[in-house]
Amino acid sequence: MSFSTVCVTDTPAIKNAPLVGLAEGNGYFSNTHLAILVLGVPFIVKRILPIVNRGGFKTYVFLVIVLGVPVVVAYWTAASMYGKRRNQKVILPGKDIEEYITIKDDELKALYHGKEKIPMQIFHDAYFEGKIDFNGDLPVLNSPLSCIDIVSTGDVLDIMEQRHDWAKMTFTPELFKYVFINLIPEVIVHSQSQDEEQVRGHYDRGDDFYEWSFRFILVAFRNSPCHI
Repeated sequence: MSFSTVCVTDTPAIKNAPLVGLAEGNGYFSNTHLAILVLGVPFIVKRILPIVNRGGFKTYVFLVIVLGVPVVVAYWTAASMYGKRRNQKVILPGKDIEEYITIKDDELKALYHGKEKIPMQIFHDAYFEGKIDFNGDLPVLNSPLSCIDIVSTGDVLDIMEQRHDWAKMTFTPELFKYVFINLIPEVIVHSQSQDEEQVRGHYDRGDDFYEWSFRFILVAFRNSPCHI
């Protein structure tokens, strides 16, 4: 990777991403291709299927409505699975998945091992269910006398920077379920009550929750040379 034309940052105020963290992901998706398929597949079906080939424009519109969602699902799935990276300027390490994460669930371990990457949605859910752990350190609190790294994320941030080497950003059934049942309806029907429902939980948790979460960070910051 030393010959890469991609330049890493060197900003003192942040933890700069390593070179592998700048690797481009899948950029194959095209709205033009999707529109052609959504409109073209029903047209072809209407031409070759005897039961509908004598119909007119209304029959075509009906086929667009009926076949639209399956075509979208098929395209999104294929594009996310087989689409190429936007560019190859950063070469991925190509390590085994076990070098990044530990899969404790036997069923998941049988599916994802070695060079077989895990879909990010499956990893996300399994991690919060305790079925997967990051290799290395968990978040820890550094010395309150340090103003550079009050909180260290250990190896978690580094592993996530290298996510393209062990995870794949593919559509899964659960992700499609969320898109069609939650995301699209919320975008189409957006109301004040919906905003209230999404935001209220953050406020209803109360001060005790946030005090428990941020107490150590605030104490460390106030006692550090950084505090003004």
